[in-house]
Amino acid sequence: MKRIGKLYTKHPIHKPMVTIPRLIRFLGLCLLVAGLPTALPAKTIVVDRQAVGANDGNKGTAASPLRTIQAGANLAQPGDTILVKAGIYREEVKPPRGGTSAKLPIVYRADPGEVVSVRGSEQITNWVNQGNGVWMVELADSFFNGYNPFAVLVKGAWLHGVPKYHLGDVYLNSEAFREKFTLLEVQSQANTWYTVTTGGKTQIWANFGAANPNTTVTEINARATGFFPDITGLKYIVIDGFDIRHHAPQWVDHFELEKGSIGTRLGYGWIIQNCAISNSRNTGISLGVTKETPFDWNAGNFPAMETIGHHIIRNNVIKRCGQLGIYGIYGAVATLIEGNVISETNYRNEWNGANTGDIKILFFIDGILRNNLCYGVPGLNNVHGIWLDWGAQNARVTGNLIVDHNNIYARGLDLEIDNGPTVVDNNILINSTVCSSSNGAIFVHNLFYNYTITMGKDGRNFSPYYFPHSTKLAGTTATRNLHNRWYNNIFIGGNAVIYMQMDFVGKADIIADYNVYLDAAHPFPPVDTQFTGEGKNSLVDPTKTGLQFQFKGDTALLNFTFPNSALQMTNPLITSQSIGKVPLPNMFMEEPDGTPRNITSDYYGNPITPDIAIHPYGVVVGPFQRVLPGLNRFVVWPKSKAL
Repeated sequence: MKRIGKLYTKHPIHKPMVTIPRLIRFLGLCLLVAGLPTALPAKTIVVDRQAVGANDGNKGTAASPLRTIQAGANLAQPGDTILVKAGIYREEVKPPRGGTSAKLPIVYRADPGEVVSVRGSEQITNWVNQGNGVWMVELADSFFNGYNPFAVLVKGAWLHGVPKYHLGDVYLNSEAFREKFTLLEVQSQANTWYTVTTGGKTQIWANFGAANPNTTVTEINARATGFFPDITGLKYIVIDGFDIRHHAPQWVDHFELEKGSIGTRLGYGWIIQNCAISNSRNTGISLGVTKETPFDWNAGNFPAMETIGHHIIRNNVIKRCGQLGIYGIYGAVATLIEGNVISETNYRNEWNGANTGDIKILFFIDGILRNNLCYGVPGLNNVHGIWLDWGAQNARVTGNLIVDHNNIYARGLDLEIDNGPTVVDNNILINSTVCSSSNGAIFVHNLFYNYTITMGKDGRNFSPYYFPHSTKLAGTTATRNLHNRWYNNIFIGGNAVIYMQMDFVGKADIIADYNVYLDAAHPFPPVDTQFTGEGKNSLVDPTKTGLQFQFKGDTALLNFTFPNSALQMTNPLITSQSIGKVPLPNMFMEEPDGTPRNITSDYYGNPITPDIAIHPYGVVVGPFQRVLPGLNRFVVWPKSKAL
């Protein structure tokens, strides 16, 4: 047992005195010996910057609130809640510690029903009118407190062809302007800005059109992150209910300190929920690597499974991030990402790189992506929807709606260089390209409309695979579509195309069967003796579906006509045993706890069963078990409206 030190100290007049800290330690020791709990009661720390008398020297009670979230973070101990009242908090919160268990986290919570905005921006009210809608402000370096995003260019190892963009941004009523590279361009176009940094000063010119920036809310980026610790590996932190906007983290590129508006910094057991995250210059939520944990890319080794990841990222709205909505490289193992709405990523079409998307996870081992909505801006050519890259194993992508990533460069779903099993089930993909250059990809019960599917090999011979449910490297290999399965899917659309690129070294193993093809959709074509094409149990039906997909406000509607012939099929129940053991990782489809992963519910959670006493058609093809012959109308987002 660790010594607690002397209970006494000498007073200047030589009278023994018991100090308060030592008395607390002494009482704690007594409780420990008695077998009683030693933790102090959890408390609620109140932050209310708008309250009269709010001060960081206060007690942090409702009657005596703190002014900043950081002051609350400094006081909080495991089990405590930092309750933040309404207001705009222009600060970068750096949690100094985490919780000790899932039952004793440190919770950062916006007061329910109130708007609590954590911003990486500062409001500017001293713009100088230059005429014709153009205004200028000059700021000393000291204004930025050591981080000047207008002096830093966007850069990264996987970023290509980006012309001199800065990490700074200018906002009018929270709408971001576009950066230009000459003052002349700004003078000729409203809602643009241009910057020069020299001699310890930053000058920003912006064209506000008819608006007066000194009498409206104009802001500029001044901080990289909203919630991001200085310490790697903090555990059990909850961030709940905040509006988080206007941050300027650098491009993430797999190797550096990867920041986002929120970042876990390779922590464990975080919960990030019910937040609105917008206008991050690059990434909204980062679960990625840090400089303190160097990564041997070729060997594939990284920290033990039980020390990282295991996060819950749920019910967040993430929009207009320049690079990525949610990102993680080996910091997202065993993480659940569900119920998020991610939209308009790179909506200004500024970045052109290999790392842009709504959700991108590398080494997604035992992870689940469930019930998310990803939709983009039509016409962009460099944004993915969901992208699992390099080392996904025993991952599941289920019940997601992916919309409007509508060309071969913008892949709605991309499985790149994984060794599986990666289960893709009960998803709806509209106007989407799907790319799989992986082993162990299992596509079942999905609906693809107006799609392109590309399957091929990746010749890189160091794609890693791991022992089941661990981050311990088992080996490396090239990926060549080993043990890929396509069962019980619906393909709709006369523009649909399937490309098979199978110049493999060694034998592929692909089976496509029990699928339905409508509206002139084309079945999987034969390639050679390695893949002889669509199975005999699939159906091609000439019925015109008349499929219509549309958003009405925040509600997504899907209408289509379904042929009776598709309901007469005898489709198999997809189970761990029926799919079989995936080679290399040498494992079946499994839940994170090792139990079998059987596909027994549909897009809405309705049961999938061959028991005709429960469902008259048995196992139904596609993501809707309650589909009927004829016209069907589905509310596909939010799912709660369909219930």
